[in-house]
Amino acid sequence: MAGSFEREKANTDDMKTGNAVSRNMRVRLWSVAGILIAFFSVLIFMLYRYQIVDGKTNRAKAEAQQTADEIITPSRGNIYDKNMKLLAQSATVWTVVVSPFDMNTAKTDVNVVAQKLAELLEMDQQTIYDKLVAKRENGEYSVYQVIKRKIEKPVADAITQWIEEYNGQEENKPKKIKGITLVQDTKRYYPYNNFASTVIGYVNADGDGVNGIERYYNEVLKGTPGRVVVPQNAWGDDLAQTEYEVQYDAISGGSLVLTIDQTIQSILEKQVETMVELNNVQERAVGIVMDAKTGAILGMTTKPDYDLNDPNTIVSEQVLAQINAIADEQQRQDAYDTALWAQRRNKAVSDIYYPGSVFKTITASAALDSGKATTATTFGCTGKIEVAGHTIGCAGQHVQKGITSLDFYNGLNYSCNPYFVQLGQQIGAEVFCNYLNAFGFNEKTGIDMDDEAQSQTIPLEKMGITELSSAAFGQSTAVTPIAMLTAATAVINGGELLVPYVVDQVLDADGNVIQQTEKQVKRQVVSADVSKTIALMLEESVATGHGNNAYVAGYRVGGKSGTSQKDQSIQGDDANQTYVASFFGFAPADDPQVAVLIVADTPKREDGNTFGGRICGPYVGKVMREILPYLGVVCEYDEEEAEYAQAALPDVTGQLVDEAMIQMNKAGDFDCEVIGSGTTVTAQYPMAGQKLVRGSSIILYTDAGAQPQAVTVPNLLNMTNGQVQETLAGLQLNLSAIGSVKDEANVLSITQDIAEGTSLPIGSVVQVEFEDKSLRD
Repeated sequence: MAGSFEREKANTDDMKTGNAVSRNMRVRLWSVAGILIAFFSVLIFMLYRYQIVDGKTNRAKAEAQQTADEIITPSRGNIYDKNMKLLAQSATVWTVVVSPFDMNTAKTDVNVVAQKLAELLEMDQQTIYDKLVAKRENGEYSVYQVIKRKIEKPVADAITQWIEEYNGQEENKPKKIKGITLVQDTKRYYPYNNFASTVIGYVNADGDGVNGIERYYNEVLKGTPGRVVVPQNAWGDDLAQTEYEVQYDAISGGSLVLTIDQTIQSILEKQVETMVELNNVQERAVGIVMDAKTGAILGMTTKPDYDLNDPNTIVSEQVLAQINAIADEQQRQDAYDTALWAQRRNKAVSDIYYPGSVFKTITASAALDSGKATTATTFGCTGKIEVAGHTIGCAGQHVQKGITSLDFYNGLNYSCNPYFVQLGQQIGAEVFCNYLNAFGFNEKTGIDMDDEAQSQTIPLEKMGITELSSAAFGQSTAVTPIAMLTAATAVINGGELLVPYVVDQVLDADGNVIQQTEKQVKRQVVSADVSKTIALMLEESVATGHGNNAYVAGYRVGGKSGTSQKDQSIQGDDANQTYVASFFGFAPADDPQVAVLIVADTPKREDGNTFGGRICGPYVGKVMREILPYLGVVCEYDEEEAEYAQAALPDVTGQLVDEAMIQMNKAGDFDCEVIGSGTTVTAQYPMAGQKLVRGSSIILYTDAGAQPQAVTVPNLLNMTNGQVQETLAGLQLNLSAIGSVKDEANVLSITQDIAEGTSLPIGSVVQVEFEDKSLRD
């Protein structure tokens, strides 16, 4: 019994022990199972994330490791003027790239390479050497170093030829030149350097437009890059010429045909640049020529400008000297960057200014169109007017003439501030603000250029009597030059507010027109009758009034001068005040084809003159004098202008004297003097083709080999027209008068194209410019 009990007890203990082992085993198994489940769950999750969630990215990474992907740079489109003259183009250039790793593997003599590349690339030899032996952070040689970008074809060819010749020599075979690659790229060229630089803009090293047309139309111009995808082996070597190599061709960019006319642009730039220099303009100047019927911009410039082929160099020696005088290096660099930004800025569309009396064209047309005034509306002026404790002065010549009552025409012609203050008050704030909206001053013009600024007007709720009075004569509304020209053009073109534009056509790579810009009228601002009335008044202003310095004999030029104070917190003629001078002109007055605006920001003449009629008016006239004949506008002299009528000289050399004199008489009633005893004309002065006032003196020589008689040009400055004519006639020289050519005491000569002391053949022509010095607006 005892033994059985012991055995049973032992079996029970064994069962307990077995059960414990089983429990432990199960715990272990479940633990292992849990771990395996967790592991496979994480694995499945990772696979899901890798293949599904991040599948696209990871496939791209794998593809990148298995392939070499080279970008093909597309050819950027060209930019042309309206007559298809090339203004910007891209050409193929190369980037010199080296692989120090490949050079080291090939045992290339890097000293020889550094010396030769320094010679061909005109670089520092040590700088090149350092790149040839450059290493990565892990101590291995670099595989990619850029030596120089944008090298021209002759230099690229010279490098290729040198490598071939060097490697072809027997003694160099153990140390062949390896690891030099010429990567094809493009470079932008601008054939005319500074020409229309603030309009065209330039591209950066990545080939993207930085400003101007290049930036605004960047997506059109740059095209679509291509790709060459080449499979690689596990060591990263290209498996070229395989069926798996894929090439996606680059698509060339579109080209642009501008509305800018190279001839008109050149004329405009020449005149604005001269104005800046002679009038010491401190804050740059703007000139714009617009087609008055369509809004197309025929010319636009900001001076000084910059060289598109060298956009990171400051052109103004004065500005550069000021920057170099800064002692602190960081401040000097900041000043340089600021100056670069300023010279690239297109002031015509990006800066605002107070337009002064040019804005009176807006107030005048609004008054007539709204019915708030008529051409008979009369106001008094004694030289100043008080508005809410502020004194507003008048610079009109009527004050000196004792005229104290002005009708609508004379208020505009004399550019009387008190008249327009009262006219603005009669219009009223609500109507005035409505016309500000109508003329587009509360919106951008929509010109297709980057960085167009928004004009700034006083809203109706803040338009008190002081603000209204000031705004009426152009002193409280700040506008961009392009907005002012667009609005003023609407005043005289029949009342149409146009959208200005600078790109006429977009061409594809084959030269096909894929986009054509059409005339776009935003709205009819004033009636055609009001427009015609104002245009004819402004024509009279140029003929006899404040715009007389823009007068061009034979052409119906209209215009309005403007002078504004830059700092409105300074009252009166304070010495600290600075000014903006401007002039708006158009022609022909009876059917306007072109409109011109020239603005000079902060002129600093020695005589202190800041008036737009004297600073900008003459240059608007000079622009008109050249572009109107170019555009085919017929020159027609009325009876009053008969004495200024010009005719071209015929070529009479080789003709009998009598026949020559008959021809000269028919051409322009020219007065001929014959010098010599021969019967045939051997030479003539002035030369054939020159234009002279009818009745001018012509010298005909008849002796072979005869030397023309010469006289010395005198000082012709500060004389009236009559005095200059008399002086030149006494020397048998002819006068070509430009500017305000009235023979009056206040109209004096300011320039002569032939310097005092110059020897000239008798009969030659001297061009003299006259200015009405009495103008004060």
